[in-house]
Amino acid sequence: MMKLKISLLLTMLGLQSCKGQEQKVVSEEFNQYSVLNTNFKSDNFEIVLLSEVLNYMPPHPIRLFYSVNKHVILEESRDDNQQEEGLHYFKLDENANVIDSLYAPYSGVENLIFIGDYNIHKRHHEDSTYDTWPLNGDKTQKKMAVLNEDLSWPDEKTAKKEEEIVSKATYYFYDASYNTNTNNQRWTLQKLFYFMDGNWQILYRPFPKIIRIDEDLDYRRYRDNFFYSGADGQPDAVENYKLKHYQKEEKLTYLHSIGGGSQSSSVDGWVGTGYFDIPLLNDTLKVKKSNLIVEEATPAIPKTRYYLSNGKKVSVSPFHINVYTNPVLNFAIYSTSKYKVYAIRKKQK
Repeated sequence: MMKLKISLLLTMLGLQSCKGQEQKVVSEEFNQYSVLNTNFKSDNFEIVLLSEVLNYMPPHPIRLFYSVNKHVILEESRDDNQQEEGLHYFKLDENANVIDSLYAPYSGVENLIFIGDYNIHKRHHEDSTYDTWPLNGDKTQKKMAVLNEDLSWPDEKTAKKEEEIVSKATYYFYDASYNTNTNNQRWTLQKLFYFMDGNWQILYRPFPKIIRIDEDLDYRRYRDNFFYSGADGQPDAVENYKLKHYQKEEKLTYLHSIGGGSQSSSVDGWVGTGYFDIPLLNDTLKVKKSNLIVEEATPAIPKTRYYLSNGKKVSVSPFHINVYTNPVLNFAIYSTSKYKVYAIRKKQK
């Protein structure tokens, strides 16, 4: 009788201990899934760290954009926490190998503008120049000729020249500097940068008042940052991934912070490990993610939601698979935070 009581007690204790936990036994099939970092274990893929910065100020200190010759340029904003404070540019080939680099210190007070085959050094207090680094790696800078540099042209002549440039130039963009004359009146020096007949030049045109440059006509329209470092969801990230298996591990209460002064809502659910299949580069990337919360679709919210647990009775964080690819690339881009960007590529066999 005593043995029966002890056995029953042990059974009850076992049941109670399992109420908040599930078995962590996972099928051998999922041994091939791995955490998405530089230690990623795969027969087909490898992950390399492309960039790591310690700059806390900008929301996205690492940015990538397309260049000529099927190259991608990675731009880093470094502050004084790292060597060579300023902007660093790395040219990547079709397989995400760094083949060249460029450095522009903040102290130089200049903007580097990438347009087609050219890199323009737009300076505030010195002559602006350009080179062909994007095309062929040549960093030799050529000075830009300035039309109406002494501001002696009649405005009618300048306006006519401006109209001609806008209609014929391969590339053009506007810039401006603001000044004060001897009568303490503010005026604007409009600068029209343009490429025509094989050369970059600038046309100066003064205005006796403050004018603003239309954002659609400045140099930024020639650059498309297709990827930013960060844990937030990328607008063009891979979305057709599949949750192959979700291993529930611990039941807990967590919070959703709505924001806007609204009170957080409390939810009872599971935290565990997710196993995702991501179609990538004509193959399947098999990724494992711990501390994952999965909220199944409901009639009210007909979409499965994924979150990261931060502990019991603590607000969850959004979870995104920030993997970006494009048919023109032989690799994918991935970011886990604003400070790191990785490349995912097929192993060479």
